[in-house]
Amino acid sequence: MRLKPASPAPHGADLTPGENLLICGLRAWAAARCAGEAPHRPVSQALIQRTNPRVAALFLAWIQAVEASRLRPICAECCECGGAAPDLQRLVVACGVAPVAFELGEKLIAPLVSDPQQVMILARSLNAALARAGWPLPARLGAPSEPGEAHRTIH
Repeated sequence: MRLKPASPAPHGADLTPGENLLICGLRAWAAARCAGEAPHRPVSQALIQRTNPRVAALFLAWIQAVEASRLRPICAECCECGGAAPDLQRLVVACGVAPVAFELGEKLIAPLVSDPQQVMILARSLNAALARAGWPLPARLGAPSEPGEAHRTIH
């Protein structure tokens, strides 16, 4: 399995390599699940090739925590443009803010999971492992500058 890069984001909101890696991992996981296949080994192997075994293990723990406490199916792809769906964006941004704004991350993923604290604890560990492996995530804390921007997604 190869992790296919996410498409570039419009409006100057480019993804960092770390965000792209997470979105690709999440999409690969979702694609395998939709195909009725076990995603653990292929996603893990793809992440090991790009990063290291620690990142792969923490990614698996994180996504399994999301799956175990999900409140509804997680949407991976926007049906209009094929970009990252808001659910994936919430997960990636929450992982990025985990070290500096843990509570904000919990609020971001609360509509997706019943136990946001557990998911955020793993997100913080995954964030640190990604940074040590050379794939840092940004802490996207900025507020939208234009009215109506708050509901626009990056894809």
